[in-house]
Amino acid sequence: MSIKTVVTLTDTAGDQVASRVAVELSKLTDAYLIGVVPNFETTLYLCAVGPMPPDYELRLQEQVEDALNNAQAVFGKHFDTSGLQGETRITNISLGGTFNELMQLARLSDITVIRQDDPSKPEPMRDAIIEALVFDTGVATLIVPHSYEKAFVPKNIAVAWDGSGPASNAIHASMSMLQAADTVSVVMIAPHEEPKHSDLTDIRKYFGRHGVNINLEVMSNVTGSVSKALLDTVDRLNADMLVMGGYSHSRLAQYLLGGATRRVLHEMKIPVLMTH
Repeated sequence: MSIKTVVTLTDTAGDQVASRVAVELSKLTDAYLIGVVPNFETTLYLCAVGPMPPDYELRLQEQVEDALNNAQAVFGKHFDTSGLQGETRITNISLGGTFNELMQLARLSDITVIRQDDPSKPEPMRDAIIEALVFDTGVATLIVPHSYEKAFVPKNIAVAWDGSGPASNAIHASMSMLQAADTVSVVMIAPHEEPKHSDLTDIRKYFGRHGVNINLEVMSNVTGSVSKALLDTVDRLNADMLVMGGYSHSRLAQYLLGGATRRVLHEMKIPVLMTH
């Protein structure tokens, strides 16, 4: 699928690594870029905690306004000199509440770019927002490591494949980037048995029909953590992006990331494109 609209959620502090990557991705794909600046509303929070002194409420509102202005300014530094077509949107997010405006924008995009939460500079509700983007938008989410310093030029891409629907959706969503890559490695982790020869042939033929020549990395009889085996393999391949399906604990808890998915998102060193 071609990428024509990119949405990125700005950070309230720091240099906004996700905004930079979103600009770089938009340049690579000639996409329209929408920078979403979160306006974290304090009204519901203040009502929940009870009456507050007027000066405290005023200071809290001023802090929110300062964060809003800073987010717009830093995004502008990345975007204004890029030559891209795009815009900035302010979207309301209630602390501890909903982010429906962001979700609607994401659903009308081809990919959403967001930074992994940084323990030293935490963003409000970041993990919850990432989970919602992955599981409830129907489009790809590109999660960027908080310490990512490289330019985003995905030329050596690893694809995690287990034959599932989420993994298939991730491949479809990233196909234009896979076609532009120099190397694509499909990592098959089969904990219990070797995959069938016919399955490997089908995988090669599928990618080949899309003009993608793949390397197959088959890991069978894996002992220990599947997520660790995947991360170790991606590291060995020196990949600059990982494509994978996002997995929940169960179909009854779609917004709760599964253990393997959560570990990848916490320990990743490169951007991860994820869908459900």
